[in-house]
Amino acid sequence: MHKAMGQGANSAVQVPTGLLLSAGVILKRSVRQFMLSLSTEVEEAAIIDGAGPLRIFVRIILPMSSAPIATVSLLMFVNAWNDYFWPLLIANDQSVQPLTLALGVFKQSSPQAAPDWAGLMAAALIAALPMLLLFIAFGKRIVNSIGFSGLK
Repeated sequence: MHKAMGQGANSAVQVPTGLLLSAGVILKRSVRQFMLSLSTEVEEAAIIDGAGPLRIFVRIILPMSSAPIATVSLLMFVNAWNDYFWPLLIANDQSVQPLTLALGVFKQSSPQAAPDWAGLMAAALIAALPMLLLFIAFGKRIVNSIGFSGLK
């Protein structure tokens, strides 16, 4: 059906993964709850100083919420990156399979012989490398988000 509409199987894998993440809904609600718990005095002070709603949101609310937003974005990306079951059901072409699915296929490629553990570990390192780089880049924000959420 997707081929007839001019779309590849890649869109069949990506669209539901992005739209149907139940964990994403819970995480987005947690950011909303965080924004609702922010002090209204800061917003009222900005209104007194003459700031409009857009300026208050961009200059005050978003910087205060950057740590939770970064944490939620990172967790949603990790969830989508590690998705295995949905692409297993949908992706019938090997060119659109995600790396996690390819690792499973690579391990089972030779059922009679032992798997190539060196190659499998190298591929697993390549699969984990983007996650490691993201955690290195955003680790401080995640720790700040966890520390700031405990303050009342």
